[in-house]
Amino acid sequence: MRKSTTFSFLLLLFLHVSAAFAQEAAESAEALFREIDRYLYSPGHERKQSKEYHKKLKELSESGNARALHYLGLLQKDGIGTQSSLKKSLRSFRRAFELGNQESAYCVGYYYLKGFGEVKQHYGKAYKWFEKSGTPMAMHWMAKMQYLGLGREANKQKSLEMLEGNDLYNSKVLLKQLKINGNPSEGSSQFKGLLVDFGSEGLHGLNGLQRFPEANSLKGTWEGEYFELDWSKKKIFRVLPITLEMSNENGVVPSIRTSLKIGDSVTTNIGSYSAGHLKFPDMVLPIKKKYTDYPNFTYLINEIKGIELRRLRYNGENLIIGRLNSFHPLWREPSNPTFIVLKKKIEINADALAAFKEQTSDFLKVYPNPLQEYFLVNFELPHESNIRLDIKNYYGTGSYQQTVYEGRKTAGTHTLEILNPPSSPGNYLLTIRFNGNTENKILIKK
Repeated sequence: MRKSTTFSFLLLLFLHVSAAFAQEAAESAEALFREIDRYLYSPGHERKQSKEYHKKLKELSESGNARALHYLGLLQKDGIGTQSSLKKSLRSFRRAFELGNQESAYCVGYYYLKGFGEVKQHYGKAYKWFEKSGTPMAMHWMAKMQYLGLGREANKQKSLEMLEGNDLYNSKVLLKQLKINGNPSEGSSQFKGLLVDFGSEGLHGLNGLQRFPEANSLKGTWEGEYFELDWSKKKIFRVLPITLEMSNENGVVPSIRTSLKIGDSVTTNIGSYSAGHLKFPDMVLPIKKKYTDYPNFTYLINEIKGIELRRLRYNGENLIIGRLNSFHPLWREPSNPTFIVLKKKIEINADALAAFKEQTSDFLKVYPNPLQEYFLVNFELPHESNIRLDIKNYYGTGSYQQTVYEGRKTAGTHTLEILNPPSSPGNYLLTIRFNGNTENKILIKK
């Protein structure tokens, strides 16, 4: 009897001690998670501390701790204490959800929403993962998808009801904006025809655009529009005015001093340019958000790593199409897909004005002549007309013929910049045709 009593006592003692150890381990893990949660959103991360957190989470996750796997996925996504790997973080999030962590389902949905890691962008799958999660942040994104019509028919009333019923500060802030402002128009694009012919996805992909701008042709001021797309690249979220001022120093790889203005934000940086790629070492630009989830968070920092540029001649005008490669350092993820459409602002300096004045009797006025890498053509139309400008060989110059402009212009004075003049020395004839009329001007290339 004594042996049985002793055994029972030892068993109870063992279970008590085991439970105490388990409780202590659980409390230690919870303390670690709270600590890491604060650390993730702190302004600076110390390398040694980051590696220590990663090590502890990895050890806990190997024992099947779902929350440890979730936090491990966050560290893997942002490259804290380890190499950034969207693929590994996605695996951790999936495994954490399998073990019961609902927040991780939200993270998987977020990857499908934006097309991160090894998953292909898919709104339908994103929405389903948000539903599986059921967390306030997942509900917040479901409401946004409903409002914007991402992967489903837009239903603004349903979206507002979802935000109203969601117990999340972000949702309350967004709801107030949507109720007051609705969906404010960003203004129509001046490049409607281009958007119809190429599509937003085609322009972002630079589909069919093979010609790189020459470095010396980039000099000057370019104006146009900045297009921010949804993550499927099929919808235009908004259009903002953009100005790009560039000056270059020739070399094997030219240096391009670039001043960039998007909306009301301006930045300047010196980049390198080669074969259509304009790259920047440290260009940072805050761009105003269309909506915000926090009252004072109205601008989002963008690190613009580069712009891939292509030349396009469209409706008689020389355009530049550019795809931006940018990154949100705050969120540690790529920015929305964006592209730009630019056309050169014609700047007539004092020398050009003087040259045009000297050619008062000529219908076509040219500066400079002899030609350089580009030249200006000035003329006045008595009526709105379709016009065409051609250059061809004249007086013994080798065979050459090119249409340098074709389009419609209003009545009045116009100045065009011609970026692709003849390269071989000789004499050429510039001809303009409009409303059955023809006027000529002799060009010289030395």
